[in-house]
Amino acid sequence: MPTTTPGAAEATLYDLLQVDASCSADELRAAYRLRLRALHPDLSGRADVGSEMTDLLAAWKVLSDPEQRAAYDAEIEVVEAPIPDPVPPPSPRRSRRQAWVAGVQAQIRRLSTLAGRSATQTLLLKHPRGGREVYDELVDLIVGGLLEDTEPRVRAARAAGAAPLDLGVGATLVGIRTLADRVRRQATVATPVELVMTAELLDRMWDVLAHELPTTLEQSLGGNPHVSRKIG
Repeated sequence: MPTTTPGAAEATLYDLLQVDASCSADELRAAYRLRLRALHPDLSGRADVGSEMTDLLAAWKVLSDPEQRAAYDAEIEVVEAPIPDPVPPPSPRRSRRQAWVAGVQAQIRRLSTLAGRSATQTLLLKHPRGGREVYDELVDLIVGGLLEDTEPRVRAARAAGAAPLDLGVGATLVGIRTLADRVRRQATVATPVELVMTAELLDRMWDVLAHELPTTLEQSLGGNPHVSRKIG
């Protein structure tokens, strides 16, 4: 367990996951996946996350188990979260550009999540390298990576000839090739199985998303990266 023995100014396991101690199991899981995505070296590009990742996994091991969480809560004497103000402060108004980017990102999130589920199902049936939960967490990491650099990826999709209605798919495919390049660069003689699983997911997600695009557009976007073949 990470060194988070309760104290006046010491962090708790909840602090490591950046949630309130009163959060639900679903909120806890969502926060864990978000932190995992932020720290994962395959998608964050960071190489100095070893101790942070170790603490995060140890915190999740305790808080994801209802009995261990109850015992930990009793240990730190969890108190109820303060009641929020009845009238929250108004959120700043988004510009039209920000609203447009948010809309494209919503498309990318929806498309890549559906493609990830389809790819997971195929891999579980044909050549599973792990359980569904492992694949689900890898898909979450991939989706997070695909939400990066939205505007330049949309421009790249447009330059490749994507029509306005295809820009969401096109930007997602540009992102898949970017992530595939990262995976290829990180591959070694003893490539971790999670990296191989990520490569296989990326290749199959490409096929799912590109299925209804014109062949010429898919080729302009670079075609399926087939990164799993290159690191296998």
